Amino acid sequence: FVIIAFEVLDTKIHTAEDIERISPIPILGVVGKNTALNNLAVFLKPKSTVAESFRALRSNIQFLFRRNTKEKSKTIMVTSSVSGEGKTFISINMATVFALGGKKTILVGLDLRKPKIFGDFEISNNIGVVNFLIGEENPQNIIQKTKIENLDVITSGPVPPNPSELLISTATDELINKLKEEYEYIILDAPPI
Repeated sequence: FVIIAFEVLDTKIHTAEDIERISPIPILGVVGKNTALNNLAVFLKPKSTVAESFRALRSNIQFLFRRNTKEKSKTIMVTSSVSGEGKTFISINMATVFALGGKKTILVGLDLRKPKIFGDFEISNNIGVVNFLIGEENPQNIIQKTKIENLDVITSGPVPPNPSELLISTATDELINKLKEEYEYIILDAPPI
């Protein structure tokens, strides 16, 4: 009876099947804990189980896109409910796995309050999305190359006083539309909801 009581009162999620049972949203993949030195797990340890889980995620996303859209360019936004749940880790590695698969990919840092992606790629955060959104720069000037073939990055840039207002501006739509002309996959590292 004690074991049955524990089972009935247990409200924690233990497996992917638990999520599928309570939600109509499909699970595209499950990613394990990162043991790499930084967030570039797929690039630094390409034979790890984490890298393999991102390859499986890439395959599932490509299958989902093939079924649901005819557009050449695909845009994926990564977000979560609160800060610290791994959005940047997922964004960086999804972008990396698409790029390593031969797809021209760009990772866009839209978390304007707590920018992070520049550190893992060892690039500058002096200019980025913010500079475009306020009209200081054009898209070509804010795109930065990485050491990963087929992968470019747009960092968030300097932290603005009004990040929400900048993100809902028509300039954001303009930026995404310009990127769609040049890239096959656009990965958006968004702020938490």
